[in-house]
Amino acid sequence: MNSGRRVPPIGAALAAALPVVLASSPTAVSRPAGPSAQPASRAQPDPLARPRPPDSPEVAALRAAFLAGSADDLARAGDHLSVNQLADVLAGEDRELALAAARAAPTARDGAWLLAPLGEIARSPDRPLAAAAARAAARIAGGLDFAALLAGDAPPDWVRARLAEYRAVAASAGRWPDVRVASLDVAAHLAAALGEWAAPADAPWDWARILADPEPEVRRAAFELSAGPLAPETIQLIGAAAAAERDPAAAAAAIRAACAGLAFGDAAAPVLAALGRRGLARARAIVANAAEPAAVREAAAECLAASRRDHP
Repeated sequence: MNSGRRVPPIGAALAAALPVVLASSPTAVSRPAGPSAQPASRAQPDPLARPRPPDSPEVAALRAAFLAGSADDLARAGDHLSVNQLADVLAGEDRELALAAARAAPTARDGAWLLAPLGEIARSPDRPLAAAAARAAARIAGGLDFAALLAGDAPPDWVRARLAEYRAVAASAGRWPDVRVASLDVAAHLAAALGEWAAPADAPWDWARILADPEPEVRRAAFELSAGPLAPETIQLIGAAAAAERDPAAAAAAIRAACAGLAFGDAAAPVLAALGRRGLARARAIVANAAEPAAVREAAAECLAASRRDHP
């Protein structure tokens, strides 16, 4: 029972002797000896921590150029790395180096072979890294054509596989718009570069899916990337979209996509039928708006001129 008396503090001598008494007690639990015993004050090593291996001179130059922010130095540093070395850096765990390699990739020799690792990074949850990879891939794909693919010994099936990868990224509603737009750019250029290898399945995107996409930047990019001559069914889809499009910038891009081919001899009747009265009214508003880009206004004017010829 508690008597209410306060227990006096343990004296210094007793406190010093207490560990000895406990150690000699038959009930005391001793710490097992051996290699597993560690002094309590020593920090335990992290088994997951791995020291970063030293950079090779070429990789060190790439990192230094990236940190310095010099595009010219970065291009030069990237030029000293083979495409396999750049691919290894892109696939590595060093985020800083991956960003550096993505920035250097468009100027690399045989850069087409970097489309695969860049496509992997474009699916990353790291937005700056994913965007840098997608933009680099778009620049690389923009420099490719049928002759370049032949010269680089790129098999058609390999090109088709890359096209399908970027098309999937572009169609992913969970991706950020800038990553999706750059991926559309890659898919469009690869589809064009396939040339005589191209098959119907090699379309850069599914128009029905694109037109239903909730992101206006993606719809606008698809219109802007549409290169003529367009198939009749594509003209019908784009013309109808130009009339119904909710976003003004995307609508203007659709008008340009539908009407630009008239200046190169495309038949006007299918375009005018697809636009309808509402689409032509939009074309009229675009021509009257000095703030619209000149190329958009010129294309819209082609449709209006064709309309006047058909209905003087």
